[in-house]
Amino acid sequence: MTDAATAAAGDPRQLDPLAREFTGGRFALFDLYRANVQSGGGAVLEGRVFTDCVIEGPAVMLALEGVRFEGVNFGQTGGDMRNMLFRPMSGQMAIGSIPVRNCTFRNCQFQTLGITGPDELLNVLVEQVRTTD
Repeated sequence: MTDAATAAAGDPRQLDPLAREFTGGRFALFDLYRANVQSGGGAVLEGRVFTDCVIEGPAVMLALEGVRFEGVNFGQTGGDMRNMLFRPMSGQMAIGSIPVRNCTFRNCQFQTLGITGPDELLNVLVEQVRTTD
């Protein structure tokens, strides 16, 4: 991994949008997504590992197949995980969200970041994630 992948200062220009691993960075998910698209990485953030990162919104992450949350602090939820979850009305698409596939979020902290995805994922998050606020 290079220093460019850490972006500790939160400057999206310091991010390597095509890096496979991000450690200890602080950045807005949208900034990473936009930089990924502009650098030819495609319209899906895919195959990344985020460790000890602070990932900021406001944004809605579309968690597709293979997304894992390990020791994640999902941020303020008002005491109910469902406050940060969004269910697509058609069950098929989530236009305007940032798609993420085959990524691991390890010991990260989310700030003002909503999540959408398949019903199975949303149900698991409601059942298994305990909020701390």
